[in-house]
Amino acid sequence: MNVWNFKGERNIEKKFIDYHMMSINEPEFTNTQVYAHRPRELQENGNYPLIDLDYTIDDNNIFEKTLGTRYSAREPFKTNVKVDKKVMAQFTQLAMIGGEKENRTYPSGGAQYYVNIYFLFNEQLVDVDLIEQGNIMLLNSDTQKLLVKQYVPWDEMSKAFIQKYLANTAQFAVALSCDMSGISGKYTDISYKLVQQEAGHIGQNIQLVANYLGLESVPLGGFYDIELSKLLSDNQTSLYAFLIG
Repeated sequence: MNVWNFKGERNIEKKFIDYHMMSINEPEFTNTQVYAHRPRELQENGNYPLIDLDYTIDDNNIFEKTLGTRYSAREPFKTNVKVDKKVMAQFTQLAMIGGEKENRTYPSGGAQYYVNIYFLFNEQLVDVDLIEQGNIMLLNSDTQKLLVKQYVPWDEMSKAFIQKYLANTAQFAVALSCDMSGISGKYTDISYKLVQQEAGHIGQNIQLVANYLGLESVPLGGFYDIELSKLLSDNQTSLYAFLIG
């Protein structure tokens, strides 16, 4: 399909953007984009030879327990753990930064780390000391700091998320994004694929670390891309979002 053939293009960023815009959510299309739940059909073994993989997860091993109990929240968040500076330090170090070592706790194509990580805090639920200078922040993993970008009331920010019952009870959101005009420096035509993969790696860390810290989380396809990108500013295009409670 030639329309998505990036090779030979001088301005491949435009094709990244066109490709991305084909799958975004828009408020006027919500009724057609929120689909009825379909139970998953279990995969059958067919007539293949079988190897048994029975194994009991060791609940006394924190790593195994965290993996085994990971789940996506389906009900309003219970706020079992209140988010403050200490919680955010541990959360970001484990899920993203990785301490003083050069590489982070998630893989990135060529260690370029094109995906930006933004935090949007619900000022009504998190510790007030965390958001006294603003509640939209960008993570700088290189300096191990949250950069406070601006303040927007959560009541306004939550409109970017379709699942209102989750957005209304979340302590914060994580938005993964990139600058479409800046991702093609090394890998040119495959850069868009790589940032999507990187976002998935970060997302799994987000859910596992949230579970480990006693927080609930949900990964979202249900957000309004343009509205969320506007909140992030900085010429960002939203790729993936999570609500944490």
